[in-house]
Amino acid sequence: MLSFDDGASIAGASLLVLEPRLAALISARAAALATPYGDLADLTHILVVEAGDTEAQIVEAVDFSPMANPIDGARFGDAGFQPWWDWLQRHDGWFELIVCVGDSGFAFVLFVADAEGVDRRLLDLCRTSAR
Repeated sequence: MLSFDDGASIAGASLLVLEPRLAALISARAAALATPYGDLADLTHILVVEAGDTEAQIVEAVDFSPMANPIDGARFGDAGFQPWWDWLQRHDGWFELIVCVGDSGFAFVLFVADAEGVDRRLLDLCRTSAR
């Protein structure tokens, strides 16, 4: 699991990431954070979820699980589960899940590897819910 939680670490992330598709995704997201209204990089936390990372580790890193609705506690796979994140998109080999928090512009961006060894339930959630 890789975590980039401020503008400086996000700016340097693509230099640390060896997987070229992920490096390109992080670079694109970093460029999108520089808006005409100000740089949102310091209001963004990027988390990279890879093979072997657990749901508990995701919760430890960002204080939520994409697989549990924070309003009613329903989990992915439960009859009453409703997607609650702001964005979930499929990319080549990766999923990008965005959760905006409050009105400040703060957001969590999770890049989830579409790969063997990634939590199977998380991959099922991404594969069935992504655009």
